[in-house]
Amino acid sequence: MGLMGFLRRLFGGGDTISAAPEFPSVSDLNAEIAALLSGSLDERTIIGEITSIKKKPGIWYLTLSDDNGMISCVVPKRVFSALEPPKSRFPDAGFPGTSGDRRETLPEPPDDEESSGDAPESLGDSESGEPGEKGGITSGIMVRATGRVSFYAPSGSLQLEITNLRPEGPGERHLRFQALREKLREKGYFDAASKRPLPEQLETIGVVTAADGAVIHDIEVTVRNSGIPFALRLYPARVQGRGAAASIVRSLEYITREGVCDAVILARGGGSNESLAVFSSEEVTEAVFSSGIPVIAAIGHEINRSLADEAADFSVATPTAAAELLIRTVRERQARREARERRMFFIRMLLVLAGIIAMAALFLFLRSR
Repeated sequence: MGLMGFLRRLFGGGDTISAAPEFPSVSDLNAEIAALLSGSLDERTIIGEITSIKKKPGIWYLTLSDDNGMISCVVPKRVFSALEPPKSRFPDAGFPGTSGDRRETLPEPPDDEESSGDAPESLGDSESGEPGEKGGITSGIMVRATGRVSFYAPSGSLQLEITNLRPEGPGERHLRFQALREKLREKGYFDAASKRPLPEQLETIGVVTAADGAVIHDIEVTVRNSGIPFALRLYPARVQGRGAAASIVRSLEYITREGVCDAVILARGGGSNESLAVFSSEEVTEAVFSSGIPVIAAIGHEINRSLADEAADFSVATPTAAAELLIRTVRERQARREARERRMFFIRMLLVLAGIIAMAALFLFLRSR
């Protein structure tokens, strides 16, 4: 009996070896899900608040949210082109909606990060003006959206393909966010006079961020490459999800009580407005303002602006930029010290030379007599 005969006996004695059962692929499963959705969900209309939006020439990506959930949406050009006035080729011509001073800052498309459970207010577009200004579709407005739920197989995600979009005025979450901002502004949390400079001694730097994220790694690499011997101390905190606000507050308060750090970086990487909302909660903003140590806020990316950023002593675009700020400060101070020492040395040399000249003049004067 040859090897093949032995294998036939071992696997059941048939004439051929039983083939392994076939399983559907990921693509097969996604196609099945997409078919089920297309056959079971008709076009429907919902109302929600835009909490993040990304506008591209041919398509918009946005997130519609309420206090208990969110859904990603896509808006094709044929829909959004009817919503906003056409842009003039001549920005200063004075046509409505086309003035040269109009500026719109757009967040990134929603990512897959967990939504922050205890900070329900979304940041919105902090630099894009009031929601719905001049008829524009921006983050922070309530809209009525009609569309069909679809399944996007490449990313395995649900989305609403919008066929009609109608603004309904400012969103409730945006209004609550603006009310909180005004309340904290009246308390003086954002006053320039309350901002503290970095201390002359910058040796020990506290970092409040997630222990397992890329943020602390980026800061460590930046500091190590600079050659400046900062002592970095990590104070782990949740930076999104339930309990994040309390975790950040505890770390900031502990740093103040400990009294070891010369400055503290409050940092988080980029994300959707929803995932960054904890940094605009009242308790985190108060903790930043009340910190006994200067705080550098480095939250999200350049387009993100939280209330913690406004309350911090310094606000930078990214965690790496926070480390670079400290490095630059130390180097500038060192350069000023060295320049001052050079000036003092030059002055001392001039004084010595003047003394020598005076003594020589006195010697010649006495000798002439």
